[in-house]
Amino acid sequence: MAQSILLDIPPDPRGIGSLLAVVLLVVGFIALLAVGLVLFLWYRKRSLRGVEMIRPDDSSAGTDWHAQPNNPNQP
Repeated sequence: MAQSILLDIPPDPRGIGSLLAVVLLVVGFIALLAVGLVLFLWYRKRSLRGVEMIRPDDSSAGTDWHAQPNNPNQP
């Protein structure tokens, strides 16, 4: 009922116009969310461009991941 008031649809709609309006609103909302997600991810990637991942030399805090013999990241 709230959508009918928002879209100014009569109580007993005749035809496909109201259904088309609701479908277009839903598709537009999903497209807007997709554009927002793309912009957010682009901005996040852009802001993290200069950040380097530096691992500490002291690995006693966690597991000893570079002591494994099959590690391709081992120097």
